[in-house]
Amino acid sequence: MPELNLDHLRISEHELETVRGILESEVSGISVIAFGSRVTGKSRPYSDLDLAIMTETPLGLSKIASIKDAFDRCDLVWPVDVVDWSTTSERFRKIIKDSYVRVQ
Repeated sequence: MPELNLDHLRISEHELETVRGILESEVSGISVIAFGSRVTGKSRPYSDLDLAIMTETPLGLSKIASIKDAFDRCDLVWPVDVVDWSTTSERFRKIIKDSYVRVQ
C-alpha cells in the first residue's frame, strides 16, 4: 500500500492526528484509505479529504452518520467525505484503487 505523504495530502501533522483520532474513535481496527484529489496531488488548500472505510459488510447508516458528524464537529478547515467501501460500485472501487494511501 502506498506510503502516506503529507505533502501530497496538503495536511499538517496536527490535522492528520485529528483525522486519525476520529477514525480510531469511530472505526477502530478497520482500515481506512484516502483517495481523490488530495492523494493525486491535484487538490487545493480547502479541497475535501476523501476517505473510504474498508469494510466487507456495510457499516450502516447510523455509523456513517456518526463518523460524518464527528468530522463536521472537529476543527478541520476543510470537509471530509466518507464512503463505505462495501457499498460502493465496482466502477467507483476502480477509481479509488487507482490512487490511494492508507490513513488507518
